[in-house]
Amino acid sequence: MASDVDRPKASKVDNDRDSISSTLKTGRSLVLVQLLTRVLTFVLNQSLVRLASPEVFGTAAIQFDLIYTTILFLSREGIRNALLRSNSNIALARLPLKLGFAVATTAVGVYLYSSNGVTTSQEGFYIALGLYVGAALVELWVEPMYIQTIRSGRMGVRVQAEGGMAIVKAVVTFLSLVLSPKQALLGFALGQFSGAVWLAGRYIWGFGLSVDR
Repeated sequence: MASDVDRPKASKVDNDRDSISSTLKTGRSLVLVQLLTRVLTFVLNQSLVRLASPEVFGTAAIQFDLIYTTILFLSREGIRNALLRSNSNIALARLPLKLGFAVATTAVGVYLYSSNGVTTSQEGFYIALGLYVGAALVELWVEPMYIQTIRSGRMGVRVQAEGGMAIVKAVVTFLSLVLSPKQALLGFALGQFSGAVWLAGRYIWGFGLSVDR
């Protein structure tokens, strides 16, 4: 019969194995999410090339997407990396949203100043641009919940949030273009914004509206 001294050791080994197994499962899930995102993006682009004009596709997939990623990168990446490498108060994760408004104002101002009349005269241009900016701000709003997800090890929430976001974006964009091809630019924007809403909704469902630790 195992001694009392051996039991804690066996328990520790079992816990380590469970931790390793959980980490591997999470890693596989994240890889699958990234793969799913790439596949959906490729399929979506191939389908939308046939549904949208080159002008609309270029504006949405290149110009608007650049605005979107610029807002996210400049507003949150430095703070996110700092928070994930330290035990700083998670309240700092609310700062990217505040920065996001300033970055968005600057980026959109520069973009509109440098855009030509052909681009800005497209159907639904300004509404679509606003939805892309809105989608970026929604993501920045739930940044504290993202940090809490990583710190707490609840990676399943992240997998569902990001995986669902990719699916929702693809489905909404495709359906919008099929149902209203004349509003193609707006269709891209609705897909982007809907994906961000899914992301926020999943994080809120997992953590609520208040994340303080």
